[in-house]
Amino acid sequence: MVTSKERAKLRGLVSTENFVCQIGKEGLSKSCVESMDLALKAREVIKVSVLQNCDEDIKSLASNVSNQLGCEIVGIVGRKIILYRFSKTRKTHILD
Repeated sequence: MVTSKERAKLRGLVSTENFVCQIGKEGLSKSCVESMDLALKAREVIKVSVLQNCDEDIKSLASNVSNQLGCEIVGIVGRKIILYRFSKTRKTHILD
């Protein structure tokens, strides 16, 4: 569980990063889930963009992604979802 201070730190770190993937009218695709999984292993915190033409509710979409990847939702800002998962493969960790 991420504390509010850690959540604020993660939001600040990801604010300058680019999006890992964009979710559009097709919804959550297998390739998008795979790219998010690889990015979480490498970075620990990622930002995902949900396009205007996506029919699914952003909160339910974020919950679905979180369940599939085993990660935490740091926040939802507009149509952007910020996700965090501790990576066992990294030597240095963001929240240390």
